[in-house]
Amino acid sequence: MSHQPSGCRIGFLVNPIAGMGGAVGLKGTDGRLYHEALVRGAKPVAPARAIRFLTRLKEICPSSVELLLAGGIMGCDYASRVGLDKYVCLDIPSSDKTTREDTMLVVREFLRFRVSAIVFVGGDGTARDVLEASSGSLPALGVPSGVKVYSSVFAVSPEAAADIVSDYCRGEGYIDVGDVVDVNEEAIQRDVLVLKLFGRMPTLSSGNLKVHTKEFGTYEDIEGLAEYFVSEVYKPGVLYIIGPGSTTKAIASKLGIEKTLLGFDAVLNGKVIGKDLSESDIKKLIATFKDVYVVLSIIGGQGYLIGRGNQQLTPEVLRLLGKDRIIVVSSRSKLSRVRYLLIDSGDVEVDRELSGFYRVITGFGEMYVIKALPASDPKALRLNMLREQS
Repeated sequence: MSHQPSGCRIGFLVNPIAGMGGAVGLKGTDGRLYHEALVRGAKPVAPARAIRFLTRLKEICPSSVELLLAGGIMGCDYASRVGLDKYVCLDIPSSDKTTREDTMLVVREFLRFRVSAIVFVGGDGTARDVLEASSGSLPALGVPSGVKVYSSVFAVSPEAAADIVSDYCRGEGYIDVGDVVDVNEEAIQRDVLVLKLFGRMPTLSSGNLKVHTKEFGTYEDIEGLAEYFVSEVYKPGVLYIIGPGSTTKAIASKLGIEKTLLGFDAVLNGKVIGKDLSESDIKKLIATFKDVYVVLSIIGGQGYLIGRGNQQLTPEVLRLLGKDRIIVVSSRSKLSRVRYLLIDSGDVEVDRELSGFYRVITGFGEMYVIKALPASDPKALRLNMLREQS
């Protein structure tokens, strides 16, 4: 149902540490993992996401929009860099080290200033903080920046989030309800996936620019897929960097090796030569070996090929690899639930370079051809939706 707000004051905040752990092989940055990420040399990724969102919003947003931003590195720093000319900054927080308490404090200030909606840059942990502080009393929209994004309150990219906000403020978007889902990050470090629904909250939507909650389950055709990969695709002397997920884990089991469920492992001639690889590990392997392929599965229900749970594949790594060195596998049932794949590498140009058609192994001797779109291009996503409806 469309929504026509009488006024459109948007509260905007950034969790500046969200997503830092991805490139260095961590599965998040909550709690002590943030300090571990720093030790491993992690760099912030949320600021660039915030700038992309605000840049797109500046280009397309109606003049009636009012922006109320968190202070400093949680918001206003990026507005000044983008050159926004109409916004208000909250005088909190002032510290360079932010916590979840800072996020919740900002959200409560947004409520006090009666914003129409909240937009936040972060991951599932940030979504939980927004939900807790707001009690679901306001619609919220996430700009994806976390290592894991299982919740369905996120846009597919920063640019898509800006389009959703613009549509909402023009009275062309709508409000629906999304799931706030998170995982136990301590359990993930032990290679155990524990997922929990923490609640639901209203969220802004428009067209097909939002993600769905990640699907989980056992699919009937994984066994045949794994058998086909081992017997027909896998070659001696070739280095395979096998990505996260239960589908790729089934391939590893068929090869007779133990696989890190939520990380990247390197396999050569039937032996694991590197486990739970970071970005720098992968770059060294690409420089060392002549024939290198990455094996990826898609995220069920969301369709992401790159950018969710596999941020070790940074734009630099992806440029070294190239599109032709990516092998995609998926169960038939998982693939049937998505219209296209999504690329969200963190670099708009790399997204475009990797877009196009991919052959996906879906079973023994079975291939499916599907198009991958850059998540950073809302126009392409909308155009694809219109083609499907015609």
